Amino acid sequence: MRFLSRVVWSEGMYLGPHHFQVQGRYFEDSLHFAASALMGQPYGLMGCLLDPDALSNGTLSVIHARGIFRDGLQFHMPECDAAPAPRAIGDLFPPIRSSVVVLLGVPERLENGPNCSMNEAGSQTRYVARNRPYADETTGRDERTIEVGGKDFRLLLDTEPQDGLVCLPLARVMRDGAGQYVFDPSFVPPCLQIGASEHLMLLLRRLIEILGEKSSTLSRAPSGGGDRSSREIANFWLLHAVNSALAALRHQWTSKRGHPEEIFLELSRLAGALCTFSLDSHPRNLPSFDHDNPGPCFDALDYHIRTHLEITVPTRCIEIPLVQTASCFYEGEITDTRCLDRSSWVIALHATTGDADLIEKGPRLVKVCSAKFIGELVKRAMAGLPMAHLPMPPPSVPMRVESQYFSVSKSGPFWDNIMVTRRVGIYVPDELPDPDLKLFVVLDA
Repeated sequence: MRFLSRVVWSEGMYLGPHHFQVQGRYFEDSLHFAASALMGQPYGLMGCLLDPDALSNGTLSVIHARGIFRDGLQFHMPECDAAPAPRAIGDLFPPIRSSVVVLLGVPERLENGPNCSMNEAGSQTRYVARNRPYADETTGRDERTIEVGGKDFRLLLDTEPQDGLVCLPLARVMRDGAGQYVFDPSFVPPCLQIGASEHLMLLLRRLIEILGEKSSTLSRAPSGGGDRSSREIANFWLLHAVNSALAALRHQWTSKRGHPEEIFLELSRLAGALCTFSLDSHPRNLPSFDHDNPGPCFDALDYHIRTHLEITVPTRCIEIPLVQTASCFYEGEITDTRCLDRSSWVIALHATTGDADLIEKGPRLVKVCSAKFIGELVKRAMAGLPMAHLPMPPPSVPMRVESQYFSVSKSGPFWDNIMVTRRVGIYVPDELPDPDLKLFVVLDA
């Protein structure tokens, strides 16, 4: 029950603790009432970190946590509130359960009962009186001890009784293959900010990378003048859907302060737009947002978006961005592991020398190996990965008339070193002046 009535202050009235308690309750409940009106579910975590090393020894321990309980109680530990006492879970983890949820609990507020204990030992009330020194804020002196109500937090598992407690999920614990306790990285607790969930941040980052690559692929798609084909029109509208979502999602990922429902709305808008390009999906089948258990609905939406992006325009060609690190030397980082699996590497090269000269000299002069050893390779005049001229590039590689294309053989110790370091180095000598160099990876179907 909320208390939304002001205290009536009048001259000459006798003041007691009740007046200030009712005034404090009025302000607390007014804030919670306003927050509930502006936000459907104004509770959850804003940040949380539990100790993984302590968990490996069978103990739950909170390093820091901040958020709001369902009834409006705020917490920020350890800066403002004392963290709950660590707790061993060995005897509390049922052998028949594959996982348990860790809860942060605090006693409920009693409407007509005690809510603060003067003695911390064995306390079962919402608050515990604790002495804290405070100085006069005006002078900075005259320090006095003030009794404040510290919140009586405790850690418990979802297998334990929760009667008389307000609880908020923090994490999920499971056993790994060796029988050790570990935190489930896929668990998402109720959140007020996506930064509170590492799983949501990783999911959003992966989608942003996929959308960025898809946007680049669609932007490079050739388009002739005059009438457009139905395929080109479909690609244009898909590019519109991808670019519309990309900017908003990148902002949410950068700020980390967005409410999960805001991100879910952006992802749902993109997922619904992608249904346009598929005959066997409809927006009505998209998952609904669940604030209390957001993990499954986000995972389902993420899967829908990724699969529909591949169905619409399969990503078979990936460009590895190259950066010139010195004269004649270029490096690129391999961030997509698919580039190292079943794939073909193609170099697109343009130079001011003639095409015949480029075709003849390219495989002999251009050197490819790991970025770590490309300099040593040139010093020793070694060949690097074998290259061969391609009269025509693979269909999925963007074609430019002024460029020549060369296949790169993925074999031998030079390739093994690229797989280990995940950085490729390319050397283009001065004999091929003003080079315009690109590296593409064509994924096998």
